[in-house]
Amino acid sequence: MTEIINLNKARKAKLKQKEAAKAQENRVVYGLSTKVRKLERDRQALKDKKVSENRVDTDDNNKGG
Repeated sequence: MTEIINLNKARKAKLKQKEAAKAQENRVVYGLSTKVRKLERDRQALKDKKVSENRVDTDDNNKGG
């Protein structure tokens, strides 16, 4: 014999599970404070600047041949 389920409880449990998943996504997206996000963005910009400054430009016209 099958088990009798309360559809209201099943619906609410499904909704609760969906909300928990959405909350987890929001924690990832909005979890960092503005100061931390700005600090990370500034650090990345500094790294990018250092890399671009140290990049060696090759000039195809100066090849001896």
